[in-house]
Parts: sequence; C-alpha cells; structure tokens
Amino acid sequence: MAAATAWALVIRPEPFSDWLYYWRAAEGSVAYERGGVLLFVLRGLQQISLPPHLAALVINSISALAILAVAYQANGRRLGLPLLLVFAYLLAITPYHAVVQLDLSSTALLCAGIWLLAANWPPERRAWAVGLSVVLMVFAVSSRPQFFLILMVFSALLGLAAAIAHAVAPPRRLKVAAAPLVLAAGALLGFALDSALRAEAGRSEAVRTNSAVTLYAGLLSSGTTPGTCGHWSPKATHDARADADLPLLEAVPARLRQQAPEYWLQVIRCKVRTIALPDAYALYWSLGAPEGSSEPADRSVNPHLQAAIPHLYGWEGRGYRVLLLLTYFFILATAIRNGRKGRWLEAALPLLWLASFWLVHAVFEVQARYFLPLFLVLPLMAAPGMGGLSGGRAERKAGQVLPDTGERMTR
Repeated sequence: MAAATAWALVIRPEPFSDWLYYWRAAEGSVAYERGGVLLFVLRGLQQISLPPHLAALVINSISALAILAVAYQANGRRLGLPLLLVFAYLLAITPYHAVVQLDLSSTALLCAGIWLLAANWPPERRAWAVGLSVVLMVFAVSSRPQFFLILMVFSALLGLAAAIAHAVAPPRRLKVAAAPLVLAAGALLGFALDSALRAEAGRSEAVRTNSAVTLYAGLLSSGTTPGTCGHWSPKATHDARADADLPLLEAVPARLRQQAPEYWLQVIRCKVRTIALPDAYALYWSLGAPEGSSEPADRSVNPHLQAAIPHLYGWEGRGYRVLLLLTYFFILATAIRNGRKGRWLEAALPLLWLASFWLVHAVFEVQARYFLPLFLVLPLMAAPGMGGLSGGRAERKAGQVLPDTGERMTR
C-alpha cells in the first residue's frame, strides 16, 4: 500500500482510453455502456472531489486488501505459497493501483464470491454464504464482462469434471457438485444486470459492438504476426462496424469462410505465447498511452524518472515473467500432489481455471491486463480452503484455523 500510494502521488496518472470512459461514465457525462456497479463506487469518490489517481488508489487499495484477506482465509489463516504468490502479484502491479481501471476491484469481488461458495460453512449459514456469493459474482460480471465468458466456460468444465469423477468414484466419496450451477447463475445474472444498465441508458446496441470488436480483434480480423496477432487493431473495429447490421450467427461464419481453416489455426498458434505467458502491463498503463490511443496521458514526468523508465520496464518484465512461471510451477506441483492422493477434482480445479482463460482468449482479444484475474485467482484455486468448489469439502470450516500441517503447502 505504501508503494502504491507513493507511486500515485508522484506519477498522478490521468485517465485515458478506456479509463477515461469509466471516469466520464461515472460522472454521467457520457451514456453507460459498461462498468457495472463499480461505476457507482467511482461516482461516490468523485462526489468528494478526489482526483482520478486518488480515487483509483482508494478503490484498488481496498480491493488488494480484500484479495489478500480472501487468500489468507483460503489458505487456512496461515502463511503459505498461495498467499505469498497473491501478495507478489499485487506488488508486481503496484503502478496499476493508481490507474482508473476496474480490473482489480472486479477481481476482488470475484475472489470473495468464489471463496464464499467454496468454504465449508455450517448448515445454518450455508444458504446465506451462497446467496452472498452470487451477489458478489453478479457485481463482478456486471463490471467486467470478460468474467461472463470465463465463468460460463469454467462452470461447464467444472461440471463435466464433477460428472466424470462422480461416475468413477464411489458415491460415498463424492457428492454432486452444485458449484457449477451457482457459478453459471452468477455469470448470467451479472450479464443481465449489465444489460439492464445499458438498456436504461438507451445503449442496448453497445453490447453487440463491444463484444464483436473483441471477437474480431481476437480472431476474425487478426493477422498472424507475432506480437500483434489477437490484439486490438483499427481493422477489427472497422470490420465489426461493417457487420453490425448482421446477427453474429451470420457474420461469424461468413468471416470464417473468407480464409482456410489452416489460417485460423495459425492465428490461434500465434496467440499461444501471449496467452500462456502474457507480458507485464502495470508500468505500460501507468506511464504511457496504449497503441491506438489518440494522445498519451497528459502529465509531466520527473526527468530522473523519465531516464529510469527503460530500466524499470526491463526489471518489471523479467520479474513478472519469473512470477508467472513460479505460479505455474506451484499449481502443477499441487495438482500432482492431489492427484497422487486420489483427490482428482481438487487436482483439476486450478487447471480448469487456467483452461477457461486459455480457451476464451484463443478466440477473443488478448491484452496482458486481461490475465490479471487469472493469476490472482489461480493460487487460490490450489489453496486447501477451496476444495468445496469441486463438489467435495474444503479442508476446514470457514473461520477455523487448520492444524499445524501448513508446511506441506510450502515444500
């Protein structure tokens, strides 16, 4: 928090591009198109005259603390690798905390909702926990439409895995999992809330345009050049607008027929590196405007900091890559350990979360920041307190400290 506060006070990043839209939408100066319930939180901070970088700092600092609290609970209220990896990721994106973005705050809502669903609550509190879990996931999806696709794919994969495990495991060892249904319900209701807010603003058609652009950028209008394939481009926006009068069920097959199937496979192969090992993004969004933005953020940067920026980018990139590899190694080691113990669903849980992101972004637009929720939630999926999400039982009751066996999580 100290590092994020110092960065915000020194750099004072102004909103631009998508972030400028969120700021203006919260003000009410532009019609609602996206942002969900978190826009109302941002509006509340605007009412007390906080500048953009401080408003973002407040929201994102609270969100980071909430994510750490969830990680602490999921890891049995003790220090362990899941908590350390989450903390390291939040530290790695310190410059992002002062940016007017909803990625971190919506991820905090999602983390809390998933943990409430996974925790082993007493019977008299279970219904309340599930209800609150759905509410938090609804808020998260309404504020970050990407979560709709991710949760729908994840719930389908989790349901399939639970059905297979139920078929091969003795009935006494595995109960039927309700978690996939709850996850899907949260995703659908969140999408419905976002659509209702858009309809109230008279911008119902925006969902067709916005969703189409991500699809066209990610696949239909994408080239096969490494580093740019799957990313946003003016061509993607142009093609999406050109097809705006056509239903997606007509426009998509028509676009696919324009190239051989081998070409589309080549596009997906080109995106593999960006999807599996995305680049660092926190400095990029805090210090400079993205490609396609009309102007860089309007701010002055200390000359000494300006000279150090290339070195900062290099250190950030190397450190971020190491952190992602450590996260992958941890979930793989945890999956192998759980598999050897015959806990197949617990072993599969983080792998299914990973597969959900990879499958969605194999088709849709890729940006490095889109993977923030992947790497913050991924360690939680391997934590001992998340077993209930797989239809089994968490290793502890909510609020109960695990016995002194936590060293197995850090070996």
